[in-house]
Amino acid sequence: MLDWVESLRSLFTTEIDCYKRLLDLEGKKRAAIHGADGKALESLVKDSYHIMVEASELERIRMKTIEDVYEKEKFQKDESSITLTHFLNHMDRESNFKLKTFALELKKVVADLKDAIITNEKLLKTRKEFLQATVDSLQELSREKVYTSHKQPTRRGQSQKGAIILNATA
Repeated sequence: MLDWVESLRSLFTTEIDCYKRLLDLEGKKRAAIHGADGKALESLVKDSYHIMVEASELERIRMKTIEDVYEKEKFQKDESSITLTHFLNHMDRESNFKLKTFALELKKVVADLKDAIITNEKLLKTRKEFLQATVDSLQELSREKVYTSHKQPTRRGQSQKGAIILNATA
């Protein structure tokens, strides 16, 4: 087997593992969002940042290795930027067969990670909107005047409390 094929296979494996760890953290973030656990979420975001830096470096190394292979094997560049699909289409059948599985797995894990990130962003946005609606309702109730049996308007909160029922699961 060509040494660059083995090198790329190893890079793909490491990169896939890195993105799987990020995907796992996104699942933990979702649980923290549902549980309104801010401290856990903050810790998970920090962990994700470090893994993203690692993933970025692995991607840079992979792309540099692919560029080196283009030069070494004299593959023809059709585009200014090299894509993974374009690269796989230029290599011999045996090398393509050995690397295509890893490339497809990498693409799948990255797509799953993207979906998980989008879902978590939506959950956070919904949670924030819910919290804001709760705060707004509480502020509105605290300003509302109510009449007591003494015919004097009093502010709710001085002698009475308002009831607010919000459905957090909705």
